[in-house]
Amino acid sequence: MQHNRRSGDTRRAAALDLGSNTLRLLAAELEPLQVVVGPMGAKPVKYSVLARGLATPRLGRGLTQGGKLDAGAKKAAFEKAAAFVARARKAGAERVSLAATQACRKAADGAGFVAELKCELKLDSAVVLSGEKEAALSRLGVMGHLHGPLEAAWLADVGGGSSEIMPLVNSYAARPVSLPLGAVSLSEAYVNGDPPTRADLAAMAREARRRLEPLAGLPVRRLVATAGTAAALAGLVLGLEEYQPGRINNLAVSREDLRGQLERLAALPLAARKKALKFDPKRADIIVAGLTILDALMELWGQKGLTAMDAGLLEGVLFDSVA
Repeated sequence: MQHNRRSGDTRRAAALDLGSNTLRLLAAELEPLQVVVGPMGAKPVKYSVLARGLATPRLGRGLTQGGKLDAGAKKAAFEKAAAFVARARKAGAERVSLAATQACRKAADGAGFVAELKCELKLDSAVVLSGEKEAALSRLGVMGHLHGPLEAAWLADVGGGSSEIMPLVNSYAARPVSLPLGAVSLSEAYVNGDPPTRADLAAMAREARRRLEPLAGLPVRRLVATAGTAAALAGLVLGLEEYQPGRINNLAVSREDLRGQLERLAALPLAARKKALKFDPKRADIIVAGLTILDALMELWGQKGLTAMDAGLLEGVLFDSVA
């Protein structure tokens, strides 16, 4: 058995996850943090939520490698981050940390923007995560909530600009992999119609399979999926009208259900997709691409289902900040 332990006093802290699509806030009061990981599962982390927030500044909008972040997206991200920090401090957070992912890794001005956020909003910590560090923190966040066996279980964090894939226990030679394959980037590259045409859908599926091909042949018995696409899929399966992370975490979703939702949503125009995604309508324009990535991964690994998790990177950043 492998033991990963983090400990500290009970305290109030907050984390912000700045991705290519969303900006999320979690402020919480945590008990001394201990995560014990073994092949039979993990010990959940105990904490009380003080505040949550979700915004969609779409920081990765139109971004090319080495290009600059969209000015409007930066403005929206800054304003929402300022509001979230104020909420966190009002809730009693003693420490506020921000972690930025693929959009800021990719953009020439990404690191500068994160430094600006740290200075202007008086954050205790603000970093641009490497792909490997993002994977590790996603794993930490998932481990604090996941139920069930971990032997040969793999985690897929499908984001807006990248996907992080990793074993949930480090008993394999394989290292975490960060792929430039995300729901925003895939949609922008291949969706031309509203609703997407058959050619659009086929092109997205081909690209997802091509990007994921290096992961073929891994010893996978269980697929765990986290981040916005996985949470939205779970919400659709459950018929949620409002955000309920407790019901999303550990939901078993069959590939048949995933493909049913993918086919249904792909046939709808954007306005109807927004109505279908009742608790996260701003994800409507990228949900088809996100589900396409998950479907391609299930096909690659021969999985008949997956475990959906809302918990992931955001919780990992929070846990790490108080460790």
